[in-house]
Amino acid sequence: MASLWTLQTVLLFLVLSAAAAEVLPERSGLALIRHKRDWIWNSLYVEEEKPAPTPYKIGQLKSTLRVEVKRFSIDGEGANSIFTVDNKGDLFVTRSLDREEKSVYHLSAKMYDGNNQVVEDSGGFEVIVNDINDNLPVFPKGFNGSVLERAAVGTKVVVVKATDADDTNTANGELRYSLLRGGDGKFQIDDISGMVTCSRADLDRESVAQYLLVVRAQDMRGKPSGSTATATVTVTVTDINDNIASFSSNTMEVSVPEDHKLSEVMTTLRLEDRDQRQNKVPRIFITGEYSRMFHVQVDSEKNGNLMLRQVIW
Repeated sequence: MASLWTLQTVLLFLVLSAAAAEVLPERSGLALIRHKRDWIWNSLYVEEEKPAPTPYKIGQLKSTLRVEVKRFSIDGEGANSIFTVDNKGDLFVTRSLDREEKSVYHLSAKMYDGNNQVVEDSGGFEVIVNDINDNLPVFPKGFNGSVLERAAVGTKVVVVKATDADDTNTANGELRYSLLRGGDGKFQIDDISGMVTCSRADLDRESVAQYLLVVRAQDMRGKPSGSTATATVTVTVTDINDNIASFSSNTMEVSVPEDHKLSEVMTTLRLEDRDQRQNKVPRIFITGEYSRMFHVQVDSEKNGNLMLRQVIW
């Protein structure tokens, strides 16, 4: 019974040992044991554009292993050039970094004992470059929009957008829009989306056919400390049929021979209409007893041609 108990104890020990360690291939007659990685770190951070006349420390590589560490090494992006490590595990940055050029560096590290043997295998970590507000908002060259005259309040005119190379997940890259001038109070802009809409319903093409607006984009969520950019927005008011046609003269005398043909124009009745030609839709009638003798046809210029309906004898 004692022997059986001893055998069970040995087997349990072997199972637990196998779960905690992995036997590596034999090297020079020695079987190495790879321990569970015990690196202690979170992501390391660097402020972009921070001057580095001399290398400065950003963190330390540590492990929970209770061994005397004599040396560290690092590999990966910027290892041993942008980033260096000393024998204490202190990690240094050697130059100023630009987040817009590269925002995250991926590296790995190893620890060595006094016999130059690896005691903590390669463990990956990141160096994240923290953003600063070092970029201005940028607009394209300009924007053009159009809207029908008499359009209702809230009618969309155009969307303006600027870009900012700073981190859009921080206030440095979050833009707010505002309308600086132009438009006579007839337009408004959404501060987040940049959508320009009508704020009044009295746009009149015959009075003002085009507006020039100046819009501003400001980072830092629009705070006074934010950087700004401006752009011009050209808004064209398009025509609708909102004007009444009238004759250019209240009276007119026309003389025609008695043998005037039915298909020939007797005279043209000139019309005045402030709308554009495509929106002029005049309808001209002759009333009274002469309606059986005369009629009016609208020509391509939207004027009225007086015609005979029946022959004069």
